[in-house]
Amino acid sequence: MVNTSKYSSLNIVLIQTREALLSHFRPMLNDIGITDQQWRIIRLLAENGIMDFQDLARQTCILRPSLTGILTRLEKLNYVVRLKPSNDQRRVFLKLTPTGEKLYEDFCVEVDARYKVLEQRFTQEKLQQLGKLLKEFTNIAVDKEEKEAR
Repeated sequence: MVNTSKYSSLNIVLIQTREALLSHFRPMLNDIGITDQQWRIIRLLAENGIMDFQDLARQTCILRPSLTGILTRLEKLNYVVRLKPSNDQRRVFLKLTPTGEKLYEDFCVEVDARYKVLEQRFTQEKLQQLGKLLKEFTNIAVDKEEKEAR
């Protein structure tokens, strides 16, 4: 029998790390009345402009059925608008409204301040190293998915 405990614990550590990171941001998100999933969507739309529904689902790691409900709530808050091209009604594109853009700009000030605190505790170099390693690890999984899709 193969001992996988040293590998399966990586999954637990990554989940615990995510929760530790979010513990710094969830109270701030709660103060402005949005969830971390909603913030992921707002952040990606702010950084990318108009995005296709499928791309947004993939990049936010939110399942498409869940994303539909979250986007409906963000539309009701006037943060996001859906766009349907006249030549292909099956596709949906999304973008931030001016209200959503303002929320992003205002909230980024608080996010940046929190990251400064994290840098003081963990150092900028370690955060950059961690980010690089996690991105490298993610790319391994993406490469595997692309090969399996072929």
